[in-house]
Amino acid sequence: MITGAGRGIGLAIALCFAKEGCNIAFTDIEDSEQVRATEAELQALGVQAKAYIADASDYEAAIRIAAQVQAEFGAIDILVNNAGITRDGLLLRMNELQWDDVLRVNLKSAFNYTHAVVPFMVRARKGSIISLSSIVGIAGNPA
Repeated sequence: MITGAGRGIGLAIALCFAKEGCNIAFTDIEDSEQVRATEAELQALGVQAKAYIADASDYEAAIRIAAQVQAEFGAIDILVNNAGITRDGLLLRMNELQWDDVLRVNLKSAFNYTHAVVPFMVRARKGSIISLSSIVGIAGNPA
């Protein structure tokens, strides 16, 4: 299961896993042609793949999606917390809403999906969780 995998880094991760034979459940915030193309591209690699449209920062949606994935795929062996947004810019130009959006999507979504899948992994006595971050988390951006 990969959050935010309709395009970009998430799509690249999904393709790598699919090429290794992994079934892929992935989320994206919008039901777009790109998301459907991603789903088809993954399926063309011979794996089960399905897009789930949800806002990763929505706790209830994360619980619901994780339960659906568990039911439809039979297991959640790996979670990749990839969903994220960028509001790069000078701190002086960033408003509070932009700051809150970044925290909501980049941090809360990781909590939401981790919290949602851990019970399934504990019952299965296996599972891996990978949470991504930007280099900005280490090196920072100009203030």
